[in-house]
Amino acid sequence: MIEIVSAPETTVEIIEPASATQWTPDSWRSRPIAQAIDYADQLALEQTCSQLRKLPPLVLPYQIENARQQLYQVAKGNAFIIQGGDCAESFYDVQHDIIRSKVTLLAYQSQILAAALGKPIIRIGRIAGQYAKPRSQMFERLPTGETIHAFRGHNVNSENPENREPDPQRLQLGYFYAAATLNTITQVEKELSRSVINTKAQHSLYTSHEILHLPYESALTTGVYNTSATFVWLGERTRQLDGAHVEYARGLRNPIGIKIGPTATPAAVVALLDTLSQNRDHYGKISLITRLGWGKVHSTLPRIIRAVQLSGHVPIWICDPCHANTVSTTCGRKTRILNAMLGELKETYVAHRRLGSHLGGIHLEQTGENVTECFDEVHVVEPADLGSSYRSLCDPRLSAIQAIDLVKGFAAFVKEWCLKSDF
Repeated sequence: MIEIVSAPETTVEIIEPASATQWTPDSWRSRPIAQAIDYADQLALEQTCSQLRKLPPLVLPYQIENARQQLYQVAKGNAFIIQGGDCAESFYDVQHDIIRSKVTLLAYQSQILAAALGKPIIRIGRIAGQYAKPRSQMFERLPTGETIHAFRGHNVNSENPENREPDPQRLQLGYFYAAATLNTITQVEKELSRSVINTKAQHSLYTSHEILHLPYESALTTGVYNTSATFVWLGERTRQLDGAHVEYARGLRNPIGIKIGPTATPAAVVALLDTLSQNRDHYGKISLITRLGWGKVHSTLPRIIRAVQLSGHVPIWICDPCHANTVSTTCGRKTRILNAMLGELKETYVAHRRLGSHLGGIHLEQTGENVTECFDEVHVVEPADLGSSYRSLCDPRLSAIQAIDLVKGFAAFVKEWCLKSDF
């Protein structure tokens, strides 16, 4: 087992932007923007972003470079990622106990995976910035017939139908809530290091979120570093090759994830890698986060894996078993089924092993609280059970117990499969 050692701060090389690339933090403005936020007062948005540019970075460049060194080992097969957190973070959940429950959950999951895989585990939270969300419909119609903006996350507007107008002042609130969360994470990590979990034996907890709101993201970009989070990702709805989000991401030094759904073609995936990681020696800069759905992995993923292998790129492969396994009850409430998520994880792991590839991580929508948003076979069995504690602002999350059970199920499968398989 290879031990990952973080480089001292003084030895990390900080990269300056290269003029030859013709990239700037604002070069995305010349490209078509998917999932754009429609602000009534553009001047107010510009003034808010101007204020954001003056604020201190939430994440420092050396921390981003340290993360890339560790993720290099994941790409080489020597470490593994557990990435998890809320679908959409709530400003109201920036409380010590709630943040502690999220950090503790990731620490427990890390211990389970380390024991099963025999590898160091890199923890990445969907935390301290996951305040903006893409939507399939930009507007919704109320029973009264009135049309209002869809809820786009607390960085944009309120979940309250009476307060749906996008408000740029919320971006500053998001910055300060993220800063408070980061401060609390530091405190919690110190607490846990003295507990039975002992995070001293684990690597730093990195933050991550989807880079959806480009005015906010570019305002918090210094040189080639997005200082709002360590790891950022492009969503299934914003990974257009000629789009603004890909243009923005291509110049960053941050580790970048790309969500890959069942409609993605091998050629499209390789084209994204060619654009976002032109130097094929940069192992681990890009993470391909597949979200294909239980039962659809074997018809889709092997062709993509093989095309990427032939391209010479060496990305990290992460499985998101949540999004493509979302269903609705008869009353229209979104939910997920634990067994379906575990099924996709198993299929993905096997697909990689059979092609000489390796799954490098798991990406989960989860919370450290005991919510009832997903079905399992013990705690949430009937549709009526969902109503007892369904609190998500957007998509359903695994409860703490369900999230641990899912990771335990995956870990047990990997150990059993490795014992039985000739691969």
